[in-house]
Amino acid sequence: MKARNHLIRLTILILIGFYLIYQFYQIKFSSFLWHEFILGFVIIIGAIFWTWAGLRDIKAYKQNQKKRFLIGPILGLIFCALILVIKWKNNAEFNKPTLVRAYYDGDFNGTSIDLKTDGTYIFDNHAIGFSDYVYGNYKIDDKFISLDRNEINGVIKTDLLEIKNFTENGVDFMTGTYILQIEPNGNVIERATKFRIVEDNRK
Repeated sequence: MKARNHLIRLTILILIGFYLIYQFYQIKFSSFLWHEFILGFVIIIGAIFWTWAGLRDIKAYKQNQKKRFLIGPILGLIFCALILVIKWKNNAEFNKPTLVRAYYDGDFNGTSIDLKTDGTYIFDNHAIGFSDYVYGNYKIDDKFISLDRNEINGVIKTDLLEIKNFTENGVDFMTGTYILQIEPNGNVIERATKFRIVEDNRK
């Protein structure tokens, strides 16, 4: 009976651990409004279960001296370490220094591109509490930006961008410095999303 109960506890612990690891990994690519709340709830449940199961396993180990009862407590520590590493890596990716960040506000939705100083970028496409992230590399030469792909989420439709002062048909609120999508011949792509620069750390 003890062996069976131990196996059940171990199975539940593994399921919770892999679920949390997967969810923390997925945060890098997508998130939604209640994601952190749900994760926090599962973490609390998992911590309580791991503590309860660990105490029972350690007690069983002291009685039987069978090493299999140490698997659960050790696995819990490994899962905790992996989750912390993934969270640290995600935060490090998001918090890299920004060279240029530009944003498009579509009221109920929006998109932004964050060009990091190390030659990587994060493209964020969000709408009503949901966000999708795309990662890649870029090169910048003065005001021209070359991306590593020519399509991103149906929003960016070229691998060539240009930083330029721009006015939309004389409309004052559309006057400013933008990242524009351009064709190989240098012409601005008509009706393509224009990103207003909100942070510029170029020297």
